[in-house]
Amino acid sequence: MTYFVSRHILAPMAIVLGLVASALAAEDPKQMIERLGGEAIGIAADSDAELAEKQEKFERLFQEGFDVPLVARIVLGRYWRVATPAQQEEYSSLFHRYIVATYASRLNAYSGQTFEITGDQRLNDQEVMVKSVIKEPGGPSLKVDWRVLERNGENRIVDVIVEGVSMVITHRSEFASVIGQTGNVESLLERLRAQAGQG
Repeated sequence: MTYFVSRHILAPMAIVLGLVASALAAEDPKQMIERLGGEAIGIAADSDAELAEKQEKFERLFQEGFDVPLVARIVLGRYWRVATPAQQEEYSSLFHRYIVATYASRLNAYSGQTFEITGDQRLNDQEVMVKSVIKEPGGPSLKVDWRVLERNGENRIVDVIVEGVSMVITHRSEFASVIGQTGNVESLLERLRAQAGQG
């Protein structure tokens, strides 16, 4: 199956393609990503929708498709264990808003390319890597892999790897750099509050 997406939002669009992943037990991870790609693309392709409307839809799909609490903890890494319960709670909320704002703001760059599922690979008893490509006519293809966790009868996306670059690792490095300047999780919370308009 082929869909149309934008090369100008390749990495962000790659994230969006799996956001509506409301996993059904009857679907395997590859079918889930393929089936729901069309709906996610529709958000980006809707030229009549304002950015705020797209962001609202994007946020719903992100929360539905990704294991948000798990991704938030993985991204924070070892600093999750040293954060207080109050800091963990605030961070999880701010992380959600940060990711949505980061990627949804780029949805208006939609112009139309192709998205195809190319296969999948079983990583272990609970995880599958779904492989896809974004193609540009006359141009190079972009490899996008989806790490899907199968747990409690549901499939949830826990990472997206674009041309070998992991979303989780990228944000973990970014956050660790911020925390490393002071050695305190509060410095990251301050940064995320400011980006969310709370600081």
